Amino acid sequence: MKNVNQWAEACYANASMKKVFGTVQMCAKPLKPIVVVPKKEEKPKAAAAAAPKPKAEKVLDNVESLPPTSFNVYDFKTFFVNHPDKKGVAVDEWFKMLDWEGWAFWHFHYEKYGKEGTVLHVTNNLMGGFLSRAEHVSKYAFARHGVFGEEPALEIMGVWLLRGTEMPDGFAKEHPQFEYYKTRKMDPRKNKEDEKMIREYFSVKEDEMCMGMKAQTLKYVK
Repeated sequence: MKNVNQWAEACYANASMKKVFGTVQMCAKPLKPIVVVPKKEEKPKAAAAAAPKPKAEKVLDNVESLPPTSFNVYDFKTFFVNHPDKKGVAVDEWFKMLDWEGWAFWHFHYEKYGKEGTVLHVTNNLMGGFLSRAEHVSKYAFARHGVFGEEPALEIMGVWLLRGTEMPDGFAKEHPQFEYYKTRKMDPRKNKEDEKMIREYFSVKEDEMCMGMKAQTLKYVK
C-alpha cells in the first residue's frame, strides 16, 4: 500500500501536524493482522422428545361393534341385481341366505314439508341429495329407494336392508337429513304385507305400480 504510506508520510511531515502530534514514525515492519474468529453460535439443543401421548381408543359405532355375520352382502348384491326373477326366486334365496340376527329390513318414508312433493324433478333432486349423503352406509346396506305417486302428491320412500337389528349410527347420528324420515323396522317372516313390499320394491320398474302407487323414479343402493 505504498500510495497510502506516501500520503501518510506527507501528512505527518506537515508543520501543523507536527505541532499537534509531534514526530510520527512509521513502523519498520508491518504488524500482523489479528484475525478474530467468531465463535460459532451453539444451536440450542433440541428438547427431549416428549413422550408420545397414548392414542385414544377408537369408539366403535353400533355396526363396527357387531359380531361377524355369515351374510356376504357384496356377493349378494351381484347375485340379486343380475337375477331375472327379482320378485320371486331372488327374494326366496335372499331370505334363505340372510343372517336374520345380524341384519334387518327397514321402510323409509320422507316427511314432506310445505309444498314439497308437488313437482317431480324437484322431488327427484330431494331424493338424490339424501342418497348422495348416504354413500358411506352402502358398504353395509342394500336398498331400493324411489319417488312414488303422481304430481302434486309425490312421496319419497324406500326399503332398506341394513346391518344390525337397530338403526345404524351411519344414519341415526351421521346423516344430516335422516331426521326428516319416518322409519319402521320390517318383519317379512311374520308380516305378509312387509314381505309383499320387499318383493315389489326390489322388482318394480319405473312407470309400473308398486304397493298401489306409480313408481316414478327408482334407485338401487348397492
